[in-house]
Amino acid sequence: MIYRQRKVDVVPVFGFLKANLGFTRFSVRGKSKAENEIGLALMAVNRRKYAVRG
Repeated sequence: MIYRQRKVDVVPVFGFLKANLGFTRFSVRGKSKAENEIGLALMAVNRRKYAVRG
């Protein structure tokens, strides 16, 4: 029961990144730089969610 309540589907987030933000490839090399880049992209998605909700 608890697992069902907390379950989050992450696929729509990556679909939004690809379709709306045009994020299909990393523009940097190296794991730490790629982690920073995906972090910035995900922060943009989260800010958009908060802006839409008000």
